[in-house]
Amino acid sequence: MYQPGQSADPALHEVIESIVSLTEQRDQRSLEHSLFSSFQEMLDHEDCWLLSRERDDDELRIVAGDGRLLPDVIFDLLKAGVPDADIRIVRAGAKEYLLACTLSADDEQARLLAIARGAWDDGNLRLVRGMLKVYRNFVSVLRDSAKDTLTGLFNRRRMEAKLNDLLAASLHGRRYKDQNYSDFLAVLDLDNFKRVNDTYGHLIGDETLLAFANILRQTLRDDDLIYRYGGEEFVVLLQELTQAQAAKVLERVRRNVEKHAFPQVGRVTVSIGHTRLKPGSTPPKAIEEADRALYHAKKSGRNQAHGFQELVSSGALQDHLDNSSVELF
Repeated sequence: MYQPGQSADPALHEVIESIVSLTEQRDQRSLEHSLFSSFQEMLDHEDCWLLSRERDDDELRIVAGDGRLLPDVIFDLLKAGVPDADIRIVRAGAKEYLLACTLSADDEQARLLAIARGAWDDGNLRLVRGMLKVYRNFVSVLRDSAKDTLTGLFNRRRMEAKLNDLLAASLHGRRYKDQNYSDFLAVLDLDNFKRVNDTYGHLIGDETLLAFANILRQTLRDDDLIYRYGGEEFVVLLQELTQAQAAKVLERVRRNVEKHAFPQVGRVTVSIGHTRLKPGSTPPKAIEEADRALYHAKKSGRNQAHGFQELVSSGALQDHLDNSSVELF
């Protein structure tokens, strides 16, 4: 037992420093690399690997660690899956491999951890379990901070981070080999929503937003990402679709909103603008293109869905916005 005046256990100090480092992080990538570094330091730099797997995907990607040193049998076990919130010890050759799994803050990816050691004793197992609990708890904090409190959808900050990731992957050719397929960004705005708030009050307005969010969840695929951008404006990121498929999906959203009977309010419509995420584009440019398509839908009578590229092809919009015609106020 620790006595006053006695030096603290160096190992305990190392654990505390690792926990401090973990809880200083404010994004998923930094958090997982902090966890990886902590395990390396606390376990005397044993071989350690961090892998990720997209939701509903069999492909594994090594995020950290030397993949050449990871035995095929361990890689195959990780690919088969490790139960969440659990650890598994597997012997391969002269070493024992600890395998663990947890979800990322956005629930999109499984994070898989493998640590090699000559043998695992109870003390080291308790250490790993404890650090994984801290990590998972903090992932929950990050997840909650990235969600809109009313709808439970991810918020604008999380959307901007995901959009950055998609565009970066597209730029480096890591998205789709078939050039007919792409990712799409859509901005959706409930028509005349201020009138709903003014007529029925903000409580009914909130219920309308909740109902709209549920329509999006029910209409879109599990792989499509939905965000509340602010107020009555929402953003959807559609993944791995052709231009025609994206337009069809968003038209289905528009129709489902139009025919839905919203409590107290009755009929509500939505205007939608979308754009294809092209290699070399930037988040501000992609959002601007979708916004311009949305503005065209509003100006043309609302309750419409338009794609930026189609509007440019038809001559309804110019590819580049003439900034000299924009008034700033």
